[in-house]
Amino acid sequence: MGAKVTSTQKVQGDAGQPHAEFDLGPLPPQPDVALTSTLSCEVLNTTKGLLRGCWGKFTADAFYRHFPGVDAMKTIRHIILHVFDITKYAVREGEEIEDVELLGEGSFSKVYGLGAIAAKVISDSERPWVHRAAVQNGLLADRHGYGPAIFGHGRVQQDMGGHFRGTLVFMERLYPAGEDWSDADTDDILKAVQLVAKDAFHNDLKMPNILRRRGRPLLIDFDLLSPWSVKVAVTSSCIEHDFQPVLAPAGERCTQCFREYYDLFAFTLTLQDSALYRHLLDRLLVLWRQLEEPVLRPLLATIGVEKLSEMPFEVFSYCSLQRPFTSLCRLGPAGCCFSPCRSDLFIPPPFFSTF
Repeated sequence: MGAKVTSTQKVQGDAGQPHAEFDLGPLPPQPDVALTSTLSCEVLNTTKGLLRGCWGKFTADAFYRHFPGVDAMKTIRHIILHVFDITKYAVREGEEIEDVELLGEGSFSKVYGLGAIAAKVISDSERPWVHRAAVQNGLLADRHGYGPAIFGHGRVQQDMGGHFRGTLVFMERLYPAGEDWSDADTDDILKAVQLVAKDAFHNDLKMPNILRRRGRPLLIDFDLLSPWSVKVAVTSSCIEHDFQPVLAPAGERCTQCFREYYDLFAFTLTLQDSALYRHLLDRLLVLWRQLEEPVLRPLLATIGVEKLSEMPFEVFSYCSLQRPFTSLCRLGPAGCCFSPCRSDLFIPPPFFSTF
């Protein structure tokens, strides 16, 4: 069964065309074998001009949901035509090309949109773990209710006009959070981060990775999701540190709180002063009090003060004197930490700034 529209809300796409948003329901426990078998296809086969034949193929690996209200194979093909940059050859064959938009570009992938469908595209120039993470972490986030709905994924290879090889993950299209941010939005994000923290560190929490589904904020981009490791993306790789030796003995509750603490702290480093920023500071202070003795002081003893200036530990201690509202803390008497924008906020060591 395809998804049905359960809301009359319409959202303007980047090209100004309204797209319906759909309630797709929970992720099915297993892929739809019959659906998957119908979606492998040739991207383009030409009979005119000097270059004739098959330009490339899409191989469906696993699809869980039907595309809502559209021709799934046509949608897949037209997105890939733009990925391959061969739309002019399809036009020459008499095909009317759909308006595919480039929605975003990150460290490891590009995201294209067509109607209510978005496709994350990862080139084989990226390392294998990037492909695995995009699929597995995306499905995990969908299954646990804190990420976009995944339709399915597959592999693509270009045979003419280029040599692109890669992975495509098809998901529901979401929309920018916009400038109109409310306290209710902040509450939704805090709840979402707590939900993620039951599984893992998000490791890339920032405003560009918060979009809207039917008007409410939703986290995206789970490529760096990890149960024990803090990761910082660096070009096609990442710097990471495994916190399991410290967190596992502290227990599940402390582990969840530390994941939440890390992600929120990293988030604050990307924000200017705002109501959202101050709400995050309040939550961090609550978490600090829960974590100081069982986790944070043992952590400092394990990694050493000198490590706080290195990635990924610098996220705990970064401070910019030029942009005081982008930092939680500044070094105060006896190595204690004080917020530059909150005289009542006290965050003890070990996470202090070095200048």
